Amino acid sequence: MAEIAGPAALAGTFFSNHYSSEQDDPNVVAFVEKYKGKYGETPDSMAALGYDAAVLIVEAIKNSGDGTPEKIKEALAATKDVQAVTGKLSLDANHNPIKGAAILEMVDGKQVYKTYVNP
Repeated sequence: MAEIAGPAALAGTFFSNHYSSEQDDPNVVAFVEKYKGKYGETPDSMAALGYDAAVLIVEAIKNSGDGTPEKIKEALAATKDVQAVTGKLSLDANHNPIKGAAILEMVDGKQVYKTYVNP
């Protein structure tokens, strides 16, 4: 959208995203450093979400007891306050994530991190 609209049209607009690589949260800083070290570029929100999905499944496997698919499924459904890159994650009764969001502003055609809000 920034390419089509141009920097002037989007100046001062705000939007939310799952995370920002500019956050000063230690979990984000460590993730960004490791990702850049391995891939040579800054991770976008899809990379962070993919990483978080792995964090959730590993946590569910650890909490499953015996590691059977049914127990892993139950442990995943019971996810509460798991610290991940995009924030602290819990799942509601419908398996929807409950988590915060990064607020970004468009400045000179670039996304600039402003703050993080929790539900």
